[in-house]
Amino acid sequence: MSIQTSDVSDERVFVGDGVSVPRTWVVELKDEPEVPGVVAVRAEYDAELRRVVATEVRALRVGAGEEVTSLTLREVRVQWALQVGGLKVSTVSEPDQPLATGSQYIQRMRDRTNRNTWQSLMDATRLYQLAAAINLPPLRAVSDGLSVSQSTATRLMNRARQEGLAGGVELPEPRAADDPRRAHAPGPFVGPATSGGPSIG
Repeated sequence: MSIQTSDVSDERVFVGDGVSVPRTWVVELKDEPEVPGVVAVRAEYDAELRRVVATEVRALRVGAGEEVTSLTLREVRVQWALQVGGLKVSTVSEPDQPLATGSQYIQRMRDRTNRNTWQSLMDATRLYQLAAAINLPPLRAVSDGLSVSQSTATRLMNRARQEGLAGGVELPEPRAADDPRRAHAPGPFVGPATSGGPSIG
């Protein structure tokens, strides 16, 4: 399957903690399973919802013998397109590091070790802001990015709010955050937790 972004707006929205996304862009999906032709999803950052939303979804046939039906549109993975496209066009800025795309930043977080408590809080906050903006499950992103359990990710974010680092962040109830069904929510990046991440008691 081929994934491309186009019509990326020069105007960027700074959502906080060094995270930014374009105001609008288009994600094009080719060779989607059960979807003939090309799917184009127009994405736009909604200031009221504080995240990216799909404003238009189009399925375009590419040749004779194909047709677009209501069943075709039912197979389009709109949220997945927003997430994958968001990882490509988002950027994250942090001190003493080169500007990174969302996907590059997540990999940087996975590779980073030996964080102290403050560094863990800062990294967790940026990961949460990035994920929330592009429709990834935010606590899952913190858990995966820092290689910690989801309950530890929740404690990190609660601590970050107490320290004034995560203004405007709304966390789910602890019981919901620890629900194993949420821990396996779909997303473009999935990986088992590894040792070496921070733990907050």
